[in-house]
Amino acid sequence: MSNFPELIFLFFVAFAGGFSNTTIGGGWFVVFPGLIYRGIPPVTSNATTMMALWSGHVFTAGTANNATGMYPTNFRYLILSCACGGFLGAALVVVMPHLIFEHVGPFLLLGSFLLFANYERILSYVVSRISMGKEYKYSHKMLVTFLFVGVYGGYFGAGMGMILFILFRSYGIGDNFLSERLAWVLVSINAGIAIIVFMCSGLIFWPYIPVMIAGSIFGARLGTLVGNKINGAAMKKIMIGIGAIVTLYFLNLIIKIA
Repeated sequence: MSNFPELIFLFFVAFAGGFSNTTIGGGWFVVFPGLIYRGIPPVTSNATTMMALWSGHVFTAGTANNATGMYPTNFRYLILSCACGGFLGAALVVVMPHLIFEHVGPFLLLGSFLLFANYERILSYVVSRISMGKEYKYSHKMLVTFLFVGVYGGYFGAGMGMILFILFRSYGIGDNFLSERLAWVLVSINAGIAIIVFMCSGLIFWPYIPVMIAGSIFGARLGTLVGNKINGAAMKKIMIGIGAIVTLYFLNLIIKIA
């Protein structure tokens, strides 16, 4: 593939990822394998995917402004915990042998796929069995949970927003809009910290970044404009199918290597 068609391909891969993330989620299942397909090593693909999708994620910042003044008690501690987790998770990617990530990554991808495919069921269970009648009350014990989620986010990150949303609902925050915006803030900060670590460690594949950032931003912007007009159920089924194919491919690859 010559340089120009390659960049066009990656633009639309990032576009699809950004659009998917702002509508139904699952953008990771498009962007990460797209980079692997172009021959980028898994660790570098992971870091580059995070930066591309983070750009589209942050571009929708205007949608989070309405949450100003609605943050729960001691939310700043949760931010700090998630930020520390992002640093630690990214540091693990950097200092540990890349072969470990190549073996662990497919199973993390499997976990994020199962979460994505069963997200509504899991959320329904949490709302009906765990958070019913519960009121949010801050506890320092939350910091441990958010630290571990932050480590995951910095190490891999796929599905972190869904995990945080479920956590906030389980802690008694019954407002979907607020839970979504709180998750948005934590994902933005967590991934931002991890990206700085990846940049300093040379794990970002810069030749693809400009075009992928542009694609992700355009996709995310379009998603915010037409998200309520698309057939979300049909799109979710398509993305589940793509996620299944991608996950099975990487798991099969690991089995062959082993």
